[in-house]
Amino acid sequence: MLPTLAWTIAIPFLGAALVLFLSPRWAGRVALLPPVLLLFIMLPRWPEVSAGGSTTVPIAWLPSLGITANLRLDRLGAFFVLLVAGVGLGVVQYSRAYLGSKGKPAYWAALLAFMGAMIGIVLSDSLVLLYVFWELTTIASALLIGMDFTDPEARSGAIRAFLVTGGGGLAMLAGVALLGQLAGTYNLSELAPRAGEIVANPAHVAALLLLLAGAFAKSAQFPFHFWLPGAMAAPAPVSAYLHSATMVKGGIFFMGRLLPVFHASPAWRPVLVAVGLTTFVVAGWDAVRAWDLKKLLAYSTVAYLGVLTALYGLYATAGTRGELLNIANHALYKSALFLLVGWMEKVTGTRDLSILKEEHWFRREPVAGVLIGFGAAAMAGFPFVLGFISKEILYEALLADRSPAGVVALAAAVVGGAFAVAYALKLFVSSFWGPEIPPEDRGHPRRQLSPWLLVVPLLLLAPQVIGGVAPGRLGSLLAPGSERLGWLAVWHHVDALFALSLLTIALGVIGYLLWRRLAEPPGEPETQVLSDRISGAVLRLSGWAGRAAQAGGLPRHLAVMLLFAAAASCAAAVALDDGPLGTRTWGPDLGIACLPALMIVAGAALTLFGRSRIARIVTMAVAGYGVAVFYILFRAPDLVLTQILVETVSLILLLLVFRRLPRPGADARPRRARVAHAAVAGAVAALAAALAWSTGVNPPRAPAGAEQLALSLPEARGRNAVNVILVDFRGADTLGEITVLAVAALGVAALRPRRQPAATSGHGGAGSCDRPS
Repeated sequence: MLPTLAWTIAIPFLGAALVLFLSPRWAGRVALLPPVLLLFIMLPRWPEVSAGGSTTVPIAWLPSLGITANLRLDRLGAFFVLLVAGVGLGVVQYSRAYLGSKGKPAYWAALLAFMGAMIGIVLSDSLVLLYVFWELTTIASALLIGMDFTDPEARSGAIRAFLVTGGGGLAMLAGVALLGQLAGTYNLSELAPRAGEIVANPAHVAALLLLLAGAFAKSAQFPFHFWLPGAMAAPAPVSAYLHSATMVKGGIFFMGRLLPVFHASPAWRPVLVAVGLTTFVVAGWDAVRAWDLKKLLAYSTVAYLGVLTALYGLYATAGTRGELLNIANHALYKSALFLLVGWMEKVTGTRDLSILKEEHWFRREPVAGVLIGFGAAAMAGFPFVLGFISKEILYEALLADRSPAGVVALAAAVVGGAFAVAYALKLFVSSFWGPEIPPEDRGHPRRQLSPWLLVVPLLLLAPQVIGGVAPGRLGSLLAPGSERLGWLAVWHHVDALFALSLLTIALGVIGYLLWRRLAEPPGEPETQVLSDRISGAVLRLSGWAGRAAQAGGLPRHLAVMLLFAAAASCAAAVALDDGPLGTRTWGPDLGIACLPALMIVAGAALTLFGRSRIARIVTMAVAGYGVAVFYILFRAPDLVLTQILVETVSLILLLLVFRRLPRPGADARPRRARVAHAAVAGAVAALAAALAWSTGVNPPRAPAGAEQLALSLPEARGRNAVNVILVDFRGADTLGEITVLAVAALGVAALRPRRQPAATSGHGGAGSCDRPS
């Protein structure tokens, strides 16, 4: 029976497979079950893991390479499972009301598959398994963003997101491989005890930077921040789930996993604080300039992710106080705001702030106005909401550093916080407090929508009020049992933190008033324009590479494959300590071997220069029979029989097929193409000959067949090791090869043209009776 953690990962994937076979109406209902089951499984475990308990499930994967598929449940992993499942449940219910009949089974399947991939990330103890789920989130998110493939903006956003996060994933893979080589293990639970040994190795900096590159790309950190606003073409529930609560938090989660390993590294704190605060300021400035409300929320998401990144850099010396509180704060209020903007788009038909500010929406929609007001207050970090406490945690950690770099970092945090106040006011005031318009002049009539479009955001925003008024109660649910919560309070006293908060709010209000006076017409930020150009250049480069490798038909396909195979083999041969060639003689006496060697060479030469297809087939068979003679000299009778049977059957079949083909004409290829093809063939043949000689003259370091010979009789009751390998040890491979051949034969039979029945003529038969006179 699978352990509970394995079922926790499998449930969303099973749900994704199930909804594909259901009608759209039932698919949405069944999609509610996986997040409910995840909450049912994880909530009873939270008290134990929040107090510091953990569970590890060992799963062997590739033990010879030291790679496992171990799963681990601890405080951070369980918190993210609850976050992914809780927000996912709200998003699924919201999607049912938002999409209606447009919610196709493919949408629900992709959403649940993404949920399962995120659960796999947070429960993986193996870095290799974590990377597998990491890439699954990249694929699933691209499918969700580009679900409406008829929309050019959706396609462009999906491609951009896939390129950036996929490229970051490749950097992360290199970092995982390097870290595993440095530490001798890929298990996160085993890396932390070896942190001192890892950091003492100078090569750890390269591994750290590669790993952080993957995390930065996934969490849209500068300079990778441009992909997230471009992904806002996805429906509002997708934006709420992927781009505020879960997917972009994957990079933040990964930083949390790396913190115990690299916290003592001299590169950890400077890199994370610099990248995080730069993202906070740059994305905040772009949010102030955005006119599309979803893009405004996207840039604000990027900005707050910069805060979380900087905090993980500061946690190296200040401790992880408020870690889960900060993540929950952003995930809940930002997902609620995305859902509310989706509701607003349903009601008004637009997300353009330049249109929305022309009408007094608060008087018409007071409930939604209050909810958006609370979300904006949390985004700005105003008092009496949870966002205020999260902002003070950042200021408190930065105040501890009195160095010049610390002062610069604190100033950047204040500027980013002021931007947050400005775009929060822009979101709420400018979109809800326009001039009052008489009902007869209103351009947007009220539409009747499902109440779930407001109920779900209300539930997600409830912790903001609880955390702002009674933060201790909420903190006691998130903090471990031994952590003291005296620092969680709405009001302490007048101090530097209070002064910084007042300064941030004052600067933000001034910035908002200036924006109202100096607002520019809608336009894309420079970073977005630059990202579009980069994405276009990458697509053009990939198109050129595809044409270079695939255009030109079969000769070019074969040339590319053979050259890459030859290059890889050559690199492996050069890497040998004793060189690719040797001096040891091998095999039987060369005098005896001259006959089959001459048969092979002559058959190959005549095959190349033969004038008819029949002659080429026969001479090719001569080369094959020469190989059979070699097997005789090496005393391998089973291989001799196999070789003779294959050559004979191939000869007969080819003669039967080729005798029906017309005589070959003159070679129409240009001279340059013929020379290039001959050069590729000669180079690959020379390398293959060198590798064959190297294999014979160099004694094997660890004979691959020794273990097979030792196990063939006791394990498979067979004395012929070759047969045992094909039928027992590698039976699945043999079955797969046979299946491929059978499918290919069926394909050939299906493509074979059928004879058309001859038209009836003359007298008699049905044809003559039906023919008009």
